[in-house]
Amino acid sequence: HVNDIKNANKLISIKTSPSLAGIWAEADKGYDYGIMVKCSVPLHPLLQFFIEVCGFRNLLDFAKERLGSEAFYVDSIRNRIFSSAQCGQIKTNFVCYVCGYFEVSDENLRKEGAILEYLGVVREERHLVRIDELKYTRSSWEEFLKSAGL
Repeated sequence: HVNDIKNANKLISIKTSPSLAGIWAEADKGYDYGIMVKCSVPLHPLLQFFIEVCGFRNLLDFAKERLGSEAFYVDSIRNRIFSSAQCGQIKTNFVCYVCGYFEVSDENLRKEGAILEYLGVVREERHLVRIDELKYTRSSWEEFLKSAGL
């Protein structure tokens, strides 16, 4: 297992969710702790990334050369792509927050095939905890840091 916090003396799994709607925090078998981070990811982040790093500029230039008389079509695509985002200006934001952590135990180990509310069938045995059961207070985090040797 790879420790997501390098200098910890416990195995810690940090999982992120691109959806704010999920209710389960998870850690694979073999870890001591799981930390859940929720992120608000913009729609189509990969496409937005290519727009912002000018990835489509060369493609559109190439298409315009090949189309010749249909160049207005490529120009209209270029206007649609770059009307709200400028090539070379990174503006995409990912807003994330740490929901909390949990200590893995036999009680939160879910077997493959188990059915969980809002999740459905568990496809692989792993530790799963509802996010409303995570530890998140300052004193809980201090306890976590001490236990993990941080």
